[in-house]
Amino acid sequence: MNNLFDEAVGRLFADVSEKSGNRLNLSCTDYETIWSEIAGSGFLDVMLPEEQGGAGLSLKEAGNLFRQEGYFNLSVPFSSTLLARSWLDSNGLAVPDGSIVIATMGVQVSEGQGRIVINKLPFGHQAARFLVLVNQSCYLLAQEKAVVHEVYHAGLFASVSWHLEEAIELEVSAQALEDLRNLAALAALVPSVGAMERIFEMTLEYANQRQQFGRPLSKFQAIQHQISVLAEQVWAARMAAQIACNSNNHHPDPNLLAIAKYQVSFVSDQVTDISHAIHGAIGITEEYVLHFYTRRVREFKSEAGTQSYWAGKLGRYVLETEGETVLSMLTGELCPDA
Repeated sequence: MNNLFDEAVGRLFADVSEKSGNRLNLSCTDYETIWSEIAGSGFLDVMLPEEQGGAGLSLKEAGNLFRQEGYFNLSVPFSSTLLARSWLDSNGLAVPDGSIVIATMGVQVSEGQGRIVINKLPFGHQAARFLVLVNQSCYLLAQEKAVVHEVYHAGLFASVSWHLEEAIELEVSAQALEDLRNLAALAALVPSVGAMERIFEMTLEYANQRQQFGRPLSKFQAIQHQISVLAEQVWAARMAAQIACNSNNHHPDPNLLAIAKYQVSFVSDQVTDISHAIHGAIGITEEYVLHFYTRRVREFKSEAGTQSYWAGKLGRYVLETEGETVLSMLTGELCPDA
């Protein structure tokens, strides 16, 4: 059944991406038009229970849908919204309309000025709602109450603030807060892998078509070596995303997520560097869409925690758990006693 969802979502996203011209920095009107089309499709409810009109998809079944957000360079936070809606519902909270972004890192509270400030918020100038973690509290913030200070990175991020009295605090457990942190990382990780897959396809296609000294670039041994490394890194990232989504419920295993987040962050710069090296100058021209994908990969690699942050979490768990290794986490078995 999930293959039917994958195909349908892929067609929808391809159409939406073509209409937007692969741009990320859309006008408010264009953003609302695209979001309305996606919301009208019904796919925002695929992770909600069937008794509430959803499809009851697990993370494992919905993983490919998240990946397609990046593959088609979608200009709205589809994955984050699906995960946020699922989290809100599972915690007995009302699910609002509109797009939702989860923010768990880089949130600053200015007690003196009474403001919540986020200097790097995905789609901070356009998403309708924001689930924001501040210390051990979770707030629901609305776009209409936000002050947008700056929009940057081609519309991917914005610097935004709110008055504290305009924030709605949600009553949830400590475990729910930890789950939300993990979902924020997943929402950044999986679409980035989809973007990497598109980067690889574009790079391979360009190398086969671009002629140099009377033959395609792909016929040169140095280029072949770069493409083979690129393929290896992209497939490693895809496997990492599959590992992170390998859950029959709506919450990733935190250790598998840490492994995946570290791996995807590790290869992000290599993937973008190789693709631009093969493309040359055309890769950074405004008319050519490669830079939209590589920008997404680079900027989201540190979203919801840097590579060192997730490596630290993973390392602490291994050191504190007798007989556990990264390999045993992947295989699901504890190493035998020495």
